[in-house]
Amino acid sequence: MASRTLAALALFALTASPWGAMPAGAQAKMAAPSPTPAPYGSPLPAGMSGPASLPSPISSLPPASQPVTLPYPAYGTPVPGVNRGVPAAGIPQVVSLDQAIAIGFARSPLLASARATIEIDKAPVDLAKTAVLPNISGTASTAHDFSQNASDGPTARNNGAQIAANSLSVALKQLIYDGGKVAAQLRAAKATENGALATYKRQLQIVAYNIANAYYSALSAQRATQIANETVKLNQVNADLVSAQIQAGTTARSDLLTAELPVAQARVTLVKDQGAELSAQAAFVNAMGLDANTYVLPQDDGNVLAGASGAPQVAVPTYQVAIARAYMLRPDFTATQLAVSSAQASLKAAGLGLFPNLNGSGSYGTTSTDPAGGTFRNSGSVGVTLTVPIFDQGITHAQVEQARGQLDAASAAVESAREGIQLNVKQTLVSLVSANATFQQTQAELENAREVLQATQAQYAAGVTTLPLLLNAEVGLTQALVDQVTAVYTLRQAEASFLFAEGANAPA
Repeated sequence: MASRTLAALALFALTASPWGAMPAGAQAKMAAPSPTPAPYGSPLPAGMSGPASLPSPISSLPPASQPVTLPYPAYGTPVPGVNRGVPAAGIPQVVSLDQAIAIGFARSPLLASARATIEIDKAPVDLAKTAVLPNISGTASTAHDFSQNASDGPTARNNGAQIAANSLSVALKQLIYDGGKVAAQLRAAKATENGALATYKRQLQIVAYNIANAYYSALSAQRATQIANETVKLNQVNADLVSAQIQAGTTARSDLLTAELPVAQARVTLVKDQGAELSAQAAFVNAMGLDANTYVLPQDDGNVLAGASGAPQVAVPTYQVAIARAYMLRPDFTATQLAVSSAQASLKAAGLGLFPNLNGSGSYGTTSTDPAGGTFRNSGSVGVTLTVPIFDQGITHAQVEQARGQLDAASAAVESAREGIQLNVKQTLVSLVSANATFQQTQAELENAREVLQATQAQYAAGVTTLPLLLNAEVGLTQALVDQVTAVYTLRQAEASFLFAEGANAPA
């Protein structure tokens, strides 16, 4: 009975102060210099490495967007230059999602390539327009002709003659009618240009989606590191609780090694999560078109251990509503439809290859009429020319076959895109519903895990439960914390994926 009373007093001592007063033996152990710096979060009193008060210190996490004092690796020898990177001039060190997307739009090589494609596809439109515009040309010429008189004999004298000729003229040629071939070519080129513009809009959405995905992945990785850090503290609290039981004589000393094993395992997890965090941060800045070693953090979106941070931000529609919106908003689907329009116009233009062409022409000029290049006289002409192709070696037939094949391919691409959108919308909609439901369940899981750990710690201190159950409660809380963070950012990423599937994640 006396031993249980001492154990209860030890538990009270641990919970009475913010950091838990340690028994004499544990204090001596904890006062030893630590080979590693204190992790980020609330500072620890001098000589103490234990976490906050019982039952569980992990009720909140520090802001994810604040500078981190935890070295990398937290346990081991840091490598110079392998850290969060260095700030970049003109780039904020903490950015919101909208800011990150704006930076990506300005710096993404993917968008630069798409803009170049638009410029390339604009040229055929300008070229097609030239056929319906008049062709005007001016000609100026001057010539000097020399001739030698005939000789009647070897003693005859040769008399040379020189004649100058000067002229100036203007000619006009205008297509009058070709059956609509040029108009079809112009429609085909314009549809191709509009398709390039639609593709560019989809590239904007791709960049925005990639940045959003990397943004939430970086936040999730930061939170995972924080949980691992807090888990080290939590496991140390329980190890200290075992130490208190040993001092009270209610627990075998061998249990201390068992209790300290989770502490060592949590440190291993912390180092791994730190590496994953730095990798996710590098992917985030890379998605914005920045050097992977740039120091930029995603803005903290609140305490992910609270329910409000996981509140849905996108309403969940029915599949019929979602797919209708996707057909209307997806620029890439519009681009495939424009490709069909372009192919149809090209097929019509190819079929008119043997159609007669009617062209008008006119010219006006003045030409010299005397041997000295003077005495100019005006002249001009006006007329129409009808050209009827009779046989072109099968060129038109080949062009028609080629255009028909391109139309078939474009039509198949539309159906393929339609099916892809249907699958994309369905899967992202299901993922969004699942992510919403999962988040709700992790709320209950976390609350239950905290209560279980609190009760198990009290029971262990009172000597009515075993160490394995205490360790199981630790694992349960850690898993619940990881599930909570994962659920929050899985929900954010599911929302980003659904908006991307609908074509609503960036201005269209």
